[in-house]
Amino acid sequence: MDNRKFKDNAGSLVDRVFLSIPKLARPFRPVRKITRAEYEREIDFYIDEGYADRPASFFTFPSRTPEYSIIDRRPYHGGESQLIRYASGYTAKNPLIRDKYASYEANHSGYLVRWTHGDGNRKTVLCHHGYMLGEPRQARKMFRVNKLFSEGLDVALFIAPFHWKRGTGTLSQRGIYLQPDDPAMTCECVGQAMHDLFGAFCILKDLGSPETGLIGASLGGYNTALFIGLSDVAAFGAMMVPAVNFSKPLGPGTARLPFRVDDVLREKIRRVWELHSPLNLMPKLPQEKLLVVASRGDRVCPFEYVEALCEKWGIINRHFLYGGHWLVFDSGARGRAWRAFLRERGFI
Repeated sequence: MDNRKFKDNAGSLVDRVFLSIPKLARPFRPVRKITRAEYEREIDFYIDEGYADRPASFFTFPSRTPEYSIIDRRPYHGGESQLIRYASGYTAKNPLIRDKYASYEANHSGYLVRWTHGDGNRKTVLCHHGYMLGEPRQARKMFRVNKLFSEGLDVALFIAPFHWKRGTGTLSQRGIYLQPDDPAMTCECVGQAMHDLFGAFCILKDLGSPETGLIGASLGGYNTALFIGLSDVAAFGAMMVPAVNFSKPLGPGTARLPFRVDDVLREKIRRVWELHSPLNLMPKLPQEKLLVVASRGDRVCPFEYVEALCEKWGIINRHFLYGGHWLVFDSGARGRAWRAFLRERGFI
């Protein structure tokens, strides 16, 4: 075995250990209380309305800048750290789950964390965190906010639906954004993420940012790719170890349902579960504004889908590292690729 293959296998092994934890816990999770008829009606909505055939038609953006307010201000390296709260205004498309979706009151508000120099007219890097993350201190470290800020950029953090302050507050529901046993709920979560992300760009423009680029990691990479397949408002789209298709490793085949799933229903589930995959779209941004950094041995966000996206979109600025999602060899290459990209885009 050559050294490169060994590194990919080592990275994959770490990912498999990580993924084994939810697999072991799965038999102890409560089975969703729903009949097959109810379940099928929920997913049929997305097929009958044509969303599964025309995925872009599912997504909507706010028609104007959301109402927002800065609810917390703190000094930050000669500038200011701000917590911005805004009205999401998103309504679930599916009438069968609309009330359930709206019942999570904490998710009615969106949040941006912004690190700003306070003098206006600064280019902004908007960061999108990963699944079940979003706590600002952790994100500040992950995206090297201090470094970006020191180089003259303003930086902001987008909080996805049902994350951080938008969460349910219960440990058992921390992962509500991605539910293999509830494709309809997941579809609406992604729909709201796109809606609110567009609103975040509007807010940052209103606050004086002349250009805002988008970077996302893991789940954030998925939403970054999806967003630039729907809109051209971002100055760039940088996707770090991105998810591209949720069918692996969190597909509906991993769900525990109280009824038998035959081939017909399984195909319906797959269509709705993959409705929001970036693979269904083409980018709204030119090639020079796209960056992908991924790991060949990644099993959390499988490399096969990343490679498929790069081929379909014709992404030239791609960097494939050795290792997995968590264990990456020469992890500094990720940062070097990111910084070179920022220089090319005139951000630093």
